[in-house]
Amino acid sequence: MDKIYLNKYILSYSDILNILYYLEKTSNKKLIRENTNCYTTFNYKIETFKIGNGKNHVLLIGCTHGCEIITTYFVLEFIITLLKDEKLYNSLKNKFTFHFIPVLNPEGYVIVSSNLSCNYKNITNKKLEEISKKYISLYNTDDFIATHNIKEKKLFLGIIKNNLQNLSNISLRKSVECILKKCNLNEDYLSIWTANGLGVDINSNSIHKFKEMKQLRKAQKYANLRYNDIPVTKPSPMSYPGIKTFKDCPENFFLYNYIMNLYSLNCDEKLIAIFSYHSTGGEIYGYPDMLCTNASQLNLQLKGMLEYSKYTNYKLINEKLKYGVMDYYRIKLNDVLTLTIELSRLNGNPIAPLSNIDTFNKEIIANKKAVIHTIENII
Repeated sequence: MDKIYLNKYILSYSDILNILYYLEKTSNKKLIRENTNCYTTFNYKIETFKIGNGKNHVLLIGCTHGCEIITTYFVLEFIITLLKDEKLYNSLKNKFTFHFIPVLNPEGYVIVSSNLSCNYKNITNKKLEEISKKYISLYNTDDFIATHNIKEKKLFLGIIKNNLQNLSNISLRKSVECILKKCNLNEDYLSIWTANGLGVDINSNSIHKFKEMKQLRKAQKYANLRYNDIPVTKPSPMSYPGIKTFKDCPENFFLYNYIMNLYSLNCDEKLIAIFSYHSTGGEIYGYPDMLCTNASQLNLQLKGMLEYSKYTNYKLINEKLKYGVMDYYRIKLNDVLTLTIELSRLNGNPIAPLSNIDTFNKEIIANKKAVIHTIENII
């Protein structure tokens, strides 16, 4: 668990799939690709995998937001660790079945990584750190300026060079180009794209309190801080919830069906935990809506958050507004721990967490340990 196996940090979507398919082929059936047969609007398959044969089922989700590339890195690293660490694998395989959605939002990942891969092809880790340090410095400066309600050209957008032509999927490229034009934005914003290819934010397209989410976005008009020129009331790079739940968001519809199928397993098996990964803040979200949950579920959530924080020392956040996708599952699924984890303490998607790769690696290791520690202490 103390080892990092994946030493490439900027991965294209093709890289992700090649790694997963290679692991599937060479793992002697330890890693199994599930036949979910679900595709996004622009025909990207949402791939899912599993490891283990235990009755306690655990789900790890990466890349709800396209620019949160380190979440997919973490899910891949967790998969590789289970496959390479034979002692760990043997200790868990008959107790747990791990399910993985490495990239919930393939379109968003493609939009972001297509440009990142062109910027940082064959780059050294030292150079990546240098660029990422400059990126986060400008990112924080933009935040400071935005707190004074100033809208001006964002400094951090000048670090990563973006070009719509890097999107080889022509239909996806045309959709993105149209969204940017209608939002009065340019190609610079491709590297911070969180939404899917139709400009719908998966996390905002929530089952839980969707009407309240729509009202919130209407009041906001624009995203926060350094994103204060990005509209949130129409299809855009981030935060737009869509017209209604699941509309123009097949990723969220897939997730609902996938989770509910796991929750409906036969009586000898059960879904015990969901870990949904986001990328910045070093935070744990798990407090359910008190008006909609029971004491047993609340106690499970509290215990799970505390156990996870023992290895990560991440801050437990009891946010006032609980409108995100995972908030629905926190109250809907009894006896299932459902946590949203912000992986890195550093701000600045997509590359700022890589401004200190040694620190980043330590956080990845801590989170791997936190998952195992948590699930072993809630069953």
